[in-house]
Amino acid sequence: MRYKKTLAAAGTAALTLTVLAGGGAAAGVDNSARIITGALTDGSDYLIEVPSDWNGTLLLYSHGYTSRPENPAQDVSNEEVGKALLADGYALAGSSFPGPGWQTPAALGSQIATIDQFAEQVGAPRRVIAWGHSMGGEITTLLAERAGDRIDGAVAMCPDTAGVVPWFNSYLDGAFTMRALLDPDGTVPLVGAEDPAAAADYWAALARTAQQTSEGRARLALAASFATLPPWSDLGTDEPGRHDYEAQQINQFHSFVSVFAGFQTLVRADMEAAAGGPFSWNSGVNYRDLYADLGSGPKAEVAALYREAGLDLGEDLDALESAPRVAPSDPQAIDAMNAYAPTGELRVPLLTVHTTGDNLVFPNLETAYADRVRANHEGALLRQTYTAAPGHCNFTTSEQIAAIETMDRRLSVGVWPSTSPAAMTDRAAETGTDTSNYLRYRASDMPRPELRP
Repeated sequence: MRYKKTLAAAGTAALTLTVLAGGGAAAGVDNSARIITGALTDGSDYLIEVPSDWNGTLLLYSHGYTSRPENPAQDVSNEEVGKALLADGYALAGSSFPGPGWQTPAALGSQIATIDQFAEQVGAPRRVIAWGHSMGGEITTLLAERAGDRIDGAVAMCPDTAGVVPWFNSYLDGAFTMRALLDPDGTVPLVGAEDPAAAADYWAALARTAQQTSEGRARLALAASFATLPPWSDLGTDEPGRHDYEAQQINQFHSFVSVFAGFQTLVRADMEAAAGGPFSWNSGVNYRDLYADLGSGPKAEVAALYREAGLDLGEDLDALESAPRVAPSDPQAIDAMNAYAPTGELRVPLLTVHTTGDNLVFPNLETAYADRVRANHEGALLRQTYTAAPGHCNFTTSEQIAAIETMDRRLSVGVWPSTSPAAMTDRAAETGTDTSNYLRYRASDMPRPELRP
């Protein structure tokens, strides 16, 4: 697969997470390709590959989040994609960033320094296209806003484009609903957990217990609607039918015991450490209004499962209104995270690609970003595309290469080529590698897109 997901499918205190960390090895398509490695002054390693028939374009890759201590430099998402890009004449480069975990602030400098190393050791590229997955997509988006003098275009895949604060407020809303309705006397904190691994076990166990009854499944569906977990996320499965609420809920349950449990706890703790404190809140949130504003799909699933369980949805929404809330207790931590939230002030063209079944970095983060871009009158620089697939960053080789080729054409002619699903699919077919599943799709609105209370 394009990523490895080892989040606790069972409660585990040693939960490890790697999101699209493709490994530090060179792509190795061409024995004549020049491979350059070294270290940057911030402690990062860098990796550069230059094919013998270099076309003058440098692809600067930013890798995803990893909690593993191993932190090799990466210049491509995986070996298959790397081979294809090198064969097309692209040079590849990327760094390790200074360490594991949430590295967005430091990674911006690491990636610019990697461009400098390329220019010094290879020569000035004709153009630089930044690209990356997951956290690397967030980094890529920020480079498109902040480094317009160093890069020419950007391709962000499955990125958090809305910022960590609204993204993790969605995790908080899901956890808040679970605890209020499934364990109202529970004491595991929603933010600032002193033992994140134990907290991850708690959320996974709470979901497993709830899944055993129709009442619990209905309430998990309500929590999933607030967390904006997609109804299709299980790898290797077909998309559930529009009215197949049982299958939709099973997908969401699997998300709760895997990626949700880990991101709500261990990844949150890592980000809180970087920010200097908790940055999420839900004080003042009216969950009745939040539910009313949800799309028709989530509400239909919740309503059907509540009817099946014989529960009163209104009573549960009342229970949420009276449950203890999380106040925005650390304004400095909120400001620290928002300092690296994409603003929508694009300086170079940006193409985003997102799977519709992303249960980790939710597709509706794209909607919030599009609103910011429009507010800054930079809509001509942004194109957003989607592929029909479950899970996070679950792209085919041809889908990734098609996105790169689309940006290359945009920079070559100065206007966007078509980014319609048909055009993207045709471009993917030109690669002659594997299948493509681009589709016409509009992500739902984020329930809480605001960056500050």
